[in-house]
Amino acid sequence: GGETLPVMLLDPISIDAWATENAACFAPPIMNKLMHKKQLTIMFVGGPNTRTDFHLEGGSELFLMLKGDMQLPTIQLGKKKVVDIKQGQLFVLPPRIPHSPQRPQEGSLGLVIERERRDSEMDGLRWYTDFATCQEILWERFFRCDDLGRDLVPVVQAYKASEECRTGKPSAESVCTSYPLQQDTETSVPDPVDLKELLKQHEGLLASGQEVNLLSLMKHPDPEFLVLAAGGANGGTQEVKGSNYCETWIYQVSGEATVAPHGGGGAGSVLG
Repeated sequence: GGETLPVMLLDPISIDAWATENAACFAPPIMNKLMHKKQLTIMFVGGPNTRTDFHLEGGSELFLMLKGDMQLPTIQLGKKKVVDIKQGQLFVLPPRIPHSPQRPQEGSLGLVIERERRDSEMDGLRWYTDFATCQEILWERFFRCDDLGRDLVPVVQAYKASEECRTGKPSAESVCTSYPLQQDTETSVPDPVDLKELLKQHEGLLASGQEVNLLSLMKHPDPEFLVLAAGGANGGTQEVKGSNYCETWIYQVSGEATVAPHGGGGAGSVLG
């Protein structure tokens, strides 16, 4: 077990105002901006932004499209499957599934949440000989990733400078013979869901003050994320069961709420 962390509430942030303030970060070539990075990485990604590689990591990723649509080619059950994530939709990708985020729409904006890497974990980047079918690996590398913006760049540069990139043919050196991160070949991931529609389907439960486990509703196999929805009548109080050992991200979908630490200690934060 771990030690109980001191409860600290950060000030609420208006995503619209924050995105406007950081608009330059969502233009080429940067296209993304970190809002928070500690136990959780809270990142927003703009478009147009496309890539040819597939990423593998040891943790889950949560996608929520706030503006515009995106496509997420994945390798599930050994075959390529393109996941279309529309505006307003939520999608959770379990660990160790190769994925290649494609954001072709200019002005699109998506939220991506992932956990910090454990000390022993490695990330992987992989290119296939044919992006359309993804049946044969062309080139791949596994590496320690503490900063996505910094640590991916030399790997991409090494691929672009490689003979395999030039010829489109793999070699004995370009494909791993042993893997520090084993690809998941057994999980079929549920399709994205419209977040507001899902909440509306359960508005009776939410209005009564009950919390709803969204991934359980979706029969989602993800082993890491706990995604809870909470509601209630005006002036009502509800205790949301988070964890004393990890960070919690709170996203206010509608209305307003005041958030205070369990037991009432410390000042509350008003979300709207």
